[in-house]
Amino acid sequence: MKEDFVSFDSVQQRARTILESMDLASLQGNDVYLVRNLYGRVRIIADEPINESARSALADLAARLSHELGAHGHPPDDSLLTLDISAFRLRGRSAREITDGIFWVDRMVTNSGWWNVDERQSQLSRYTLFSVKGGVGRSTTAVVLAWHLARQGERVLVVDLDVESPGLGSAALDQDAQPDFGVVDWFVEDSVGQGHYVIERMTGTPTWARDLEGAVTVVPAHGRDPGEYLTKLGRVYLDTDAPWTERINSMITQLEKAWRPTVVLIESRSGLHDIAAATVMDLGAEVLLFATDSESAWTDYKILFAHWHNHELAREMRERLSIVSALTPEINTEKYLSGFAERSWHLFRDHLYDDVAPPYAGDDFSFDLHDVPAPHRPLPIYWNRGMAAGTFLNRIDVAPVTLAYSAFLQSFDSQLRPATAQ
Repeated sequence: MKEDFVSFDSVQQRARTILESMDLASLQGNDVYLVRNLYGRVRIIADEPINESARSALADLAARLSHELGAHGHPPDDSLLTLDISAFRLRGRSAREITDGIFWVDRMVTNSGWWNVDERQSQLSRYTLFSVKGGVGRSTTAVVLAWHLARQGERVLVVDLDVESPGLGSAALDQDAQPDFGVVDWFVEDSVGQGHYVIERMTGTPTWARDLEGAVTVVPAHGRDPGEYLTKLGRVYLDTDAPWTERINSMITQLEKAWRPTVVLIESRSGLHDIAAATVMDLGAEVLLFATDSESAWTDYKILFAHWHNHELAREMRERLSIVSALTPEINTEKYLSGFAERSWHLFRDHLYDDVAPPYAGDDFSFDLHDVPAPHRPLPIYWNRGMAAGTFLNRIDVAPVTLAYSAFLQSFDSQLRPATAQ
């Protein structure tokens, strides 16, 4: 007897089983997509023209899917669409081939997601600061890292893409240094063809950066007057003539062209939503993964790493990742970091490292627990009373910054910067 309940998680495997049980030779040469919409329902979309034998096979497949997928299927008379597919971006960020010539597409709120890695390489050094949880010091680290790199002569661009929790700009910039516009303003103006009017009016320079050998330019989420921020925020993630993922890359590229930085630091939104995925997957950046040694943080990262593993993205992602031990405690520090490193190693070993026995050789991408450098080895940032007591980011208090960040900055320089920059 057919079960009444079919869960979301079982839908794709059920579809694969149906495909494996059918003779679909007549579909060769046709573009066929199984598209799961925002509600989780699956229908077939196929490109015209289709001959009669292919149309018959698609009708049989549609009937099977409608019957076997329960509430996640479309009614039989609405489960197959044949049309000119060129008008649809079906081979977007989540399209993947699940059998010969048949693609699975998950429609998402935005055109971003955790399914594909953009392999375009920026000619600049880009770094994304990401975490699955908030409150782990990404904004503070972005400012400290910008200060550190500018002291060495780098021209650093810092972009606040955590637009749903803005604060980097107002924390790092004095009121008189706040720009007219910010990231959110660019998105809404770009939607009507006016992005170029604001691109050079959305940056400010921190007071502490004015006497450094290099330079620091901060792009906040909003300008000095946020205006109708919530109304604008609801329009940030829209696809226009280009997908949102391409628009975000376009904005950063335009900022790079205008300000000519040598290093770009991108503060990402936290969490596993597909909006955060763009800063990790689509910008060609090295990714700093901030974490604390908590069960909830490791569980969330396991969800993300398992997804990369299951969708064959391990090779594309693993070399650009470095994990950061945020808020490392002042007491029992060695024991804490030892436990953190072990749990991090298990995470990488189980999902992203090659499954080989030590010693590792050749092209094997795998590391022992104590190997340095390795993506799983934590770059530590220490909790410091002086930093926690309210050090403002519009000035740099060197003493607490040094205590909290000296080990992190040393590891960053030795492991994550190009040799030409050191």
